[in-house]
Amino acid sequence: MDEKLDAITSLESALADPEMRAMIADHQSILQSIALSASENAAHFVAVRNGLRHAIDRLQSLHASAYVGSYGRDGGKVPFTEVTGQFRKKA
Repeated sequence: MDEKLDAITSLESALADPEMRAMIADHQSILQSIALSASENAAHFVAVRNGLRHAIDRLQSLHASAYVGSYGRDGGKVPFTEVTGQFRKKA
């Protein structure tokens, strides 16, 4: 309790000092720009995290949309499942 009281007393005396108040006013714009940059950086990190999460999800589900088969003359898909013997090899 005594440490907290001493800290508050020293803070109040520092804020009552006109020289300290002038320094606070001088640094206020700098601190505001730092706070603005920090919030912008936080938004960028959120966007990067979301992008990475979606990229990982797409890579993990890539095999689900993979197509194994062939294509016919008309461009239609011809799957390899249950078509044993229906393909002719060209020499």
